[in-house]
Amino acid sequence: MLFAFYEDALRGRPFLCVDGVVEEGLNLSHWPGNRTPVHLKADTTTEMALNLARDPGREAWLQGISVVTNNHFDTDGLLSVWAVLRPEEALRHERALVQAARTGDFGVFTTPEAFKLDAVVTAFDDEARSPIAGELRGLPETRRYQTVYDQLLARLPDLLSGAAAFQSLWADPLRELLRSLMRIRDVARVRERPDARLTVIEAAEPLHPMARLSVAGHHRLLTATRGPGGLLYEMMFRIESWFETVTPVRGGRLDLSPLASELDRLEPDRGGRWVYTGSEALEPVLCRAGPDGAPVPSSLPLETVETALVRLFREHP
Repeated sequence: MLFAFYEDALRGRPFLCVDGVVEEGLNLSHWPGNRTPVHLKADTTTEMALNLARDPGREAWLQGISVVTNNHFDTDGLLSVWAVLRPEEALRHERALVQAARTGDFGVFTTPEAFKLDAVVTAFDDEARSPIAGELRGLPETRRYQTVYDQLLARLPDLLSGAAAFQSLWADPLRELLRSLMRIRDVARVRERPDARLTVIEAAEPLHPMARLSVAGHHRLLTATRGPGGLLYEMMFRIESWFETVTPVRGGRLDLSPLASELDRLEPDRGGRWVYTGSEALEPVLCRAGPDGAPVPSSLPLETVETALVRLFREHP
């Protein structure tokens, strides 16, 4: 089997699309609207590909399929492609693959090696930092991502434990994350509101997003960070609530636009406005933003914002 980044030329041909969702063909994906066989479903597509690797019916299901494709690039997509192409090798590295896929897709810390791998994979697509930047410049999208996939697939499985060779791509981000993970219990108060399926983090300093996600027990997360101008609020629905996962979502997403308007009316300071980025976004956020769209402090006390959210979420658990 070979990998080909998805393009219209594949239509009408037998293929397996992993991670994304496209018309036609077989499908392994946790995206909405996927056509994954029920017995192969899992939280990440990499785990689905591993389920397929050990499935006694694998050969029959893949009969006539010679192409594996995907319509986007990320860590879970890359690892699920590799697990389909190299099923026996993938099963030998199952734990590392799952940890990296979850770190990449769900933004949670599993292991330092998983973080390093996700950082390296992500950097390969960034022309400012990519080790193959010279090969990517000027390429159309399909050829660009075909090149990125080919380069990284050729580096697996060695990259699972050999990310040290790309230290410049992960050293600073990992240092920042580990600092937040070590400090979060000292500089933040983490409260779980099971009645609203909401986690509230009140922080005295900015914390790494992955550190916050890693300590949150729910998929609704309100962070209030103290600063010189007041509280910076961020209410986010975690990306798990967009995917179709086997593990039940711990708090689904709602349209918070009416609540944004309500908070705006309560806000005495007119230097910004409460906005909601929309439930169709992968990780929708409610926050107070300035004219340039950047978050700005609010003068509303945490009790006011938290109470409004809890009231709404209790009605829609």
